[in-house]
Amino acid sequence: MNGSTTPVPASPTNGSGIRSLPAVLDPIELGKYLDFFSFRPWNWGELRDIQVQALKTGHRNRCVVEILLQTTSTLHPLIGKFYDQDRSDVYRAMERIARAGFGPKAEFSIPEPLAFLPALNLLLMEKVQGVRAKESFVGGNERDRAEAAERCALWLARFHTLAPRSGPILDPNRYLLSLEQWSGRIAELGEPLADKVGRLLERLKAGASMLGPIEMCAGHGSYCHAQIILANGRTVTFDWDRYDVADPSRDVARFIVALGRLGLRYLGSIRALDAAAEVFLKTYLARGCREIERRLPFYKAATCIKIAKYEVPRPPTPERKAIIEAMLDEGLRIMQQRK
Repeated sequence: MNGSTTPVPASPTNGSGIRSLPAVLDPIELGKYLDFFSFRPWNWGELRDIQVQALKTGHRNRCVVEILLQTTSTLHPLIGKFYDQDRSDVYRAMERIARAGFGPKAEFSIPEPLAFLPALNLLLMEKVQGVRAKESFVGGNERDRAEAAERCALWLARFHTLAPRSGPILDPNRYLLSLEQWSGRIAELGEPLADKVGRLLERLKAGASMLGPIEMCAGHGSYCHAQIILANGRTVTFDWDRYDVADPSRDVARFIVALGRLGLRYLGSIRALDAAAEVFLKTYLARGCREIERRLPFYKAATCIKIAKYEVPRPPTPERKAIIEAMLDEGLRIMQQRK
């Protein structure tokens, strides 16, 4: 077997904290770990060549690579995701979701999970060819955006309705504790951010007590434009590291607020993608859980804090602080309208 790769130097953006990084990026070493008995159902034949390339990621505890396997049958492009700990649970969760009607031949699907290699904590899955939803929202016209929003909403409504419930349960008290921790990180940046995040957190604490119960469902955990591929005749959602059981309002809110941040970063305004967000919500409510309407402001405002804190570890430029402040202002606006 011959192998080649494009070397990627270890850094905080490509998972340098993962001990198995050198083995995964070395095609010869990787070939030693690949047990092709796992792939027998696909009848891929004998392995002839492996090519590996690291894809950009902002996480130190996981890294994503593209793997090209040349076998006696054909070339097989795969996505590999490897972790600093055992995440075989993600593979099992993906198998359950696929069996529930989200397999590779379904209109609304996930990447086909192929195997988990424990020695490397490496998850292997299908590489889906298509356009990222982000590209449609940033570079498309209003029609493109509306179509992308509708497809994303239909996927989520189907997932919330049909997917099996597995994984950790989103506990409201622990969620509020997380909001406090995230708010503390933002407050460390000083004024006016500290005052704004403090006021928003107090309003969220007051609003949480008025939510009441709702039936939980399968949750994605970070559902947004960045995790969705619009393929030909197929809408595919990936990145299942945070799968859980949660209030459906959380996933809906995450998508809408993330669109606002996307508009702010690439189109100059947090309101730039409001029309697409409206299409998304209307489409979801027509197919999904309508009980979320009165709960959505709370989760949208809470998501503003969560998304704002993503900017905290990055270089403290005026642009980063402006994004954080805009997200906090949006959260305060949402909670004010809720009254």
